[in-house]
Amino acid sequence: MSYNIASSSTLSPAKAADMISFMESFYGISDTESKHDAYVASFTPDATLIMGPKTAKGADDIRTLRHGLWTHVASRKHTPTKVFFGGEDELMLYGTVEYVLRNNPEGEPTEVQWAGRVVFDFSEGMRMRFYQVYLVGFLPFLFTWGGYDPSAQSGKK
Repeated sequence: MSYNIASSSTLSPAKAADMISFMESFYGISDTESKHDAYVASFTPDATLIMGPKTAKGADDIRTLRHGLWTHVASRKHTPTKVFFGGEDELMLYGTVEYVLRNNPEGEPTEVQWAGRVVFDFSEGMRMRFYQVYLVGFLPFLFTWGGYDPSAQSGKK
């Protein structure tokens, strides 16, 4: 799989190419269920990951969240479209992600738009110290594990 993210070099910080390359590699890892260790290694040990209504702090919580995200998903494919820089160590990007659910015998994909904000730490190579994902077209199946109740957010409870 190839992950190519477009950006404007006139608005890019000095490490922009490295940051984009990191994210392209990261989405390849993210889309491969067996790469839990590589996924966690993409973050600093004390990083914060916010995925929809769930927040994970530190490597153990990030690993738990990662496992939970694959509970109902047979496959996923991110298609990052564009990146915008917010400083020397920060970017936002958007695109689509296509999911195939485990309980879907026909294997019909569901596509959702998403955006993400990343703050990098360059002290020991390049890793994320903060990553927040915003989903457009909420997928409640992604957050049914860990006690999340989508009806509580909807105001029905």
